[in-house]
This record gives sequence, C-alpha cells and structure tokens, in this order.
Amino acid sequence: MIGVDNDPSAFGRPRFSTAGIFLNSFLVNELKCMAKLLKETGDEEYTVYEQKAQKLAQAVQDECYDNRDKLFYSVDVDIKCRSYDWFHKGLGVFWNTLFIKVRSWSSFLPMLCSIATDQQAKELAKHILDENTYMSNGGIRSLSRDEKMYNLDASSNPSNWLGPIWIIAQYAVFRGLMNYGLKEEAEIIAKKTLSLLGDDLRKTGTLHEYYNPETREPVMSPDFVNWNILAINMADELEGKPSTWRYVSEI
Repeated sequence: MIGVDNDPSAFGRPRFSTAGIFLNSFLVNELKCMAKLLKETGDEEYTVYEQKAQKLAQAVQDECYDNRDKLFYSVDVDIKCRSYDWFHKGLGVFWNTLFIKVRSWSSFLPMLCSIATDQQAKELAKHILDENTYMSNGGIRSLSRDEKMYNLDASSNPSNWLGPIWIIAQYAVFRGLMNYGLKEEAEIIAKKTLSLLGDDLRKTGTLHEYYNPETREPVMSPDFVNWNILAINMADELEGKPSTWRYVSEI
C-alpha cells in the first residue's frame, strides 16, 4: 500500500527492508504540514515536527541521492552484521543503506517536496527528458524503459506502474520542475499530457486510468476522471495562475 502498487523497490521484497523514496518524500511534507497546523493553533510542539521534517529531509539527501547517477533512489535498510558471519569480525558493516537502483518516476519526488538542491534538480531534469529511459511520446514513463521489469500489461490490484503513463505522476514531475524554475521542461510534460488526454477524449469519448507510453493508447479503466483533472492545473499554472501546491510549498 505504497501508492505505486508494484514498484519493484518495495513490491515483492521482505517486509521493512525498503526505505522508499516515494513514501519518505511525501512524509517530509506531511511533517511540515503538521508543524504548520500546530503553530497556527499556538501549540509549541510544532518545533518537534519541524525538526523531524528537517531530519528526514537530510536523511533522504544523505542516503537516497546517488552522486554517480545523479538520481534519487529507494534504499535497502536491511543492513547489519549477521550472526552467521562468524568469520568476518573485522571492519564489519558500517554503512546504513544500499541503493535499490530501480529507475521509477518516484525518483523525481524530492523536487516536488523541495528536498532536492537546485543543482540536483537540474540533473534530474536531464533524466526526465531522456527518451531512452523516462520520456515518451505520451509523457513520463512510470518506470524507465531500460529496466528489465518494464511492462505495459493491463493489471489491477496491483495496478501496473511498471511503465504505463499515469497522470498523477505527470503532474507531480511537472510541479517539481516548476518548483525549481524549470518551466521549459515542465511545459513539455504539460503539452504531452494535454495532447494524450485530448486524443483519448476525441477517440473514445472518455478518459482512462493509465496509458501505453509507446502507442498513447489507453490501457484500462474507462470513465476514470479523478486525478486526470490535474491536466487543467498544469495549463493554469503555466499561465501563472496560483497552484494549490502553494499551500504546502509556503510551509
């Protein structure tokens, strides 16, 4: 129940072994929101949540950003010296995590949640625009095309996040780019999203839950509106209209 049903960095792995970049990015903002609510009501405990948010954001920076790949990853936290390693008692395991190098769209959420630095955001934008990995005719793939798990089959429970285009992901990446002033890159995603949904509406008379990034055809679940409406937010925000995300970004 991590929001992206079959993200390989968590789906199918042992319980409590993954620190997901998806969950932890959003949790930073949740903590900030809690701090703001408490502060507005005069509760001095707001500082506790501010500190928790800062500590978690720093942990994401320290443990989840790969300086070699210039990308954020989920990490394996099941790291410890094992009782059966009786022979190796020297240096021991001193690192906290190992990267789970699965290139999913969640790698860009530190921009949405204002964890990334300006330089990191510029590097992330390069990944976003790479047509060999993330960028497709229809928008940002939910999983990089060069991953061995890349799959575009129709599936529910779990829903398929192994490559298909999800509009909620398009908006999250779009808004993250806008947060860092990368409007030209954000506009590319917005135009692709509006074109994708417009074509679907003209052809089928409705919208769908997710789409094939290569053919731009709907995969499943017709009459799905929900977060597809975020496409309207993209158009409005490109014109300079206020984003609902400001309620979080102003914290």
